[in-house]
Amino acid sequence: MGLYDEDGKNSEPYSIEAEEALLGSVFINPNVIGDVVDIITAEDFYKNNYKLIFSEMINAYNSGKIIDVLLIIESLKKKELMDEVGDEEVIYDLTEVVPTAANAVNYAQIIKDKSVQRQLIAIGEKIVRMATRGYEETDAMLDKSESMIFKIAESKQKKEIVKLSELVQSKVKRLDDGSEAKGKITGISSGFSRYDSITSGFHGSDLIILAARPAMGKTAFALNLAINVAKQGKGVLIYSLEMGNEQLFDRLVASESRVRLKGIKDGTLTSEELVTLGDGLGRLSEMPIYISDSASVTMLEIKANARRLKAEGKLDFMLIDYLQLISPSTNSRKSREQEISEISRSLKILAKELNIPIVTLSQLSRGVEQRVDKRPILSDLRESGAIEQDADMVMFLYRESYYNKDTATEVNNVNIPEKYVKKPQDLPKTGEKQEMEKVELIIGKHRSGPTGTIELGFFPNYQQFVNVVDDEFAPSAE
Repeated sequence: MGLYDEDGKNSEPYSIEAEEALLGSVFINPNVIGDVVDIITAEDFYKNNYKLIFSEMINAYNSGKIIDVLLIIESLKKKELMDEVGDEEVIYDLTEVVPTAANAVNYAQIIKDKSVQRQLIAIGEKIVRMATRGYEETDAMLDKSESMIFKIAESKQKKEIVKLSELVQSKVKRLDDGSEAKGKITGISSGFSRYDSITSGFHGSDLIILAARPAMGKTAFALNLAINVAKQGKGVLIYSLEMGNEQLFDRLVASESRVRLKGIKDGTLTSEELVTLGDGLGRLSEMPIYISDSASVTMLEIKANARRLKAEGKLDFMLIDYLQLISPSTNSRKSREQEISEISRSLKILAKELNIPIVTLSQLSRGVEQRVDKRPILSDLRESGAIEQDADMVMFLYRESYYNKDTATEVNNVNIPEKYVKKPQDLPKTGEKQEMEKVELIIGKHRSGPTGTIELGFFPNYQQFVNVVDDEFAPSAE
């Protein structure tokens, strides 16, 4: 055991004693296999013959067979692996290594620790070779190095091995629960009831694109989503590539406090609004929201920060404003469309790697403005091919009042028409009249469900979106 052999030369970390003790424990009490399979795999063993023996134990366990010395020997013989194991005595000797199986889990942990140490050494050697040769740019090498280490960290997390029958039972139970719950969401709530009822919330590994023309309110809507997610105790990472921390914070404060954004910026808030603002600041200070306002950020930097927060247990949801402002990771000579394609694909891979939903804002082409009906469609996405392909969902915002000023509805927060606002807490908290504008949230692509249009209410002065209970959602006919 250790890093050096008897001659003082470098040696890989391992513990033959722990490997033999674990195998012996399983032979003594086969039931302990269920306690160690979520800690180690056969590949974690140092000695190849012990890898083969443990692998046969796992096969027997997964097949529901008894783990017995004779059966393991016969199975190895059938596969013509006994020569690699050594002989039958090697297996019989394992049954006499330990008197009890009580410490099987501890032996498994030792084996896992040594395996991780060997993997780290191997990665270190790869990093040295990459850095020495210098064939790749530094940022690319850092990303590869970090990714390799992150995978090792993931492998240390316990994984459950289940039979298909158990998955079937679990699925049936979820279906029953879903029927009883009558449509309760299974993901992270967006805070908008109509959206949640259609999508069941935000789900891990999903890449969601939110696109709109300028002045439609896409940043405001995205920040509303961030606040609503954070209120559930979920960690939120916001990449604000278009505006600085102060501008972003002002919008967050206006929305959460329901005070005028203009008043926050020019210092004209009333004493009543200042009290309301203070309450909002208190709530915001308790939300697990993390912000990066770097004007130039690469996918490598995004991945590095996201992986770190995820490893610390602080990341459940990520928001990027916006996709086209992400810089290429290297000084490539690729077209911008090719770069966007790579960025889009990288975001989808990252969402899957970290098992979090990633909402990314995107620009729309000017072609929208040339049409009579200015509601966006999928082909309006800039560099739409790759974005549309990678996204699990594509949403658009459309605000009719931007093109037709007469459609804004003047409402008073004390006497607001009931059909426009669902809950009392959705009401703005100042006494002045406000204009609520109806905004269409158009689901143009939904890999796991229907597409269609949801109506929301938007108070531009507060940068706040609210639920609207008017027409029912109508899924598109596809």
